[in-house]
Amino acid sequence: MTHSSRGGDRATLAYATIIRNRTLAELSGLPSAAVIQRMVDEIHACAPQQTRFKCWRLAHGWTVEEAIERFHAMCDAQGIKRRGLSERSWREWEAGARPDRDYTDLLCRLFETGPVQLGFAQDYTPEGLRVAPPALDLIATAADEAGSHAEQAEASELGSGALERLRTQVIWIAKRYVSEPPLPLFVEMREVQERTRRALDKRIHPGQARELYFLTGTLCGLMANVSMDMDRRIPADTLARAAWTYGKVAGHAVLMGWARGMQSSVALWDRRYGDAARYAEEGLTHLHAGSGATRLHMLRARSYAMMGRNRESAEALARAADVRAAGADELHDEIAGEFAFRPAKERYYAAVTHLHLGEPEAAIEAARESLALYAHGEPENRSYGCESMAGAHLVVAHLMEGDTGGAEEAMAPILALPPDKRISSLGATLNTGRALVSAQRGGERIARQIEGFCAVGLPQRARHAIFRAHDLREEPMT
Repeated sequence: MTHSSRGGDRATLAYATIIRNRTLAELSGLPSAAVIQRMVDEIHACAPQQTRFKCWRLAHGWTVEEAIERFHAMCDAQGIKRRGLSERSWREWEAGARPDRDYTDLLCRLFETGPVQLGFAQDYTPEGLRVAPPALDLIATAADEAGSHAEQAEASELGSGALERLRTQVIWIAKRYVSEPPLPLFVEMREVQERTRRALDKRIHPGQARELYFLTGTLCGLMANVSMDMDRRIPADTLARAAWTYGKVAGHAVLMGWARGMQSSVALWDRRYGDAARYAEEGLTHLHAGSGATRLHMLRARSYAMMGRNRESAEALARAADVRAAGADELHDEIAGEFAFRPAKERYYAAVTHLHLGEPEAAIEAARESLALYAHGEPENRSYGCESMAGAHLVVAHLMEGDTGGAEEAMAPILALPPDKRISSLGATLNTGRALVSAQRGGERIARQIEGFCAVGLPQRARHAIFRAHDLREEPMT
């Protein structure tokens, strides 16, 4: 047996063990034939290089020796003459050889199934009439669980493979955030963060500790974003502060700067404009150049505009454009995803600032530039949240100009957004437009559209999910 085949056998055994343990934990008694069949399908989906015959043995949790003993015991119980079954023959069948008709019949009796299910015969049922076996979702689930199991099996020191896997998961969550609904991702963020915390409890090297603190803080930042999307500002601020603290412990100035920017954003929506400006200014003491610094200058510009400090707001807008090309960093440019601050998002922030400065024409121009950049940019970087917010501010800018037709045109793509992607800030922005249009003649139609859109969104979905989870915990066991 080659080294690679031994590695494949170990991986298959790990998959099978996880699948079997998880399945049996959900049962109150012995598994039925249907449950065994499902485990076989799941094991084979995760390890398609293995024969289905071998997957049947693994689903039962038997070694080869135990399987042969079960075979002989079945023959005795059913009054069938024992055969001279050897371990060599069994392993040959698991490697792909086919037994004769007599052994095929007996093996079907042992596993209570048919020759097709054991892989000893072809299934000629038309494709459309077959029951589809589990596929990618089971592979992803089993692979994830096998990876978790492998981490636990590693030495007591945190292995490089475990740390690399955690980092990869954080990166993919950050990248998926721009296109997927936030609430399911929040559950995933919590699970990964729990693993980074457990890893910190191990005996680890200083470099590993710094990386783990950074990843834990990064997840705090992502969860702060979700909290804001669900209109939960106090948890968002708490998580942003935690991200800053983890960044400080890790010695990661960029994360510290980003976290202060998150606190600035929370303060803006909380109408604490002085705090928002101070957080952004402090963030710039940690983050001096690159797209992260651009974001902080844009937050300064928005804060100053809300306080009526128009000259300083305009200066911050100009400064934001100057620092972008001056550098790149790990968080905003390598992990990127939700942490990225690309030109499309910068133009969206500019539209917001111009609105606060009372410059609707400039806001319309900036919002249109943002929408064009999102439309023609790379699909994986197309943030539905920021694109929709640019559109919402375009709606408001048109309404400030008394242009209900332009507002309705800008509103059309927003209305197509599903409820689980209608983030809190989007509803708040559109409600500002609703207040404007209610005083305008002929604005009833768009006012109704905004009212209906905001009635069903992510904050409402989140509250329903939270209350439903609480109700399920409180229900008495029957």
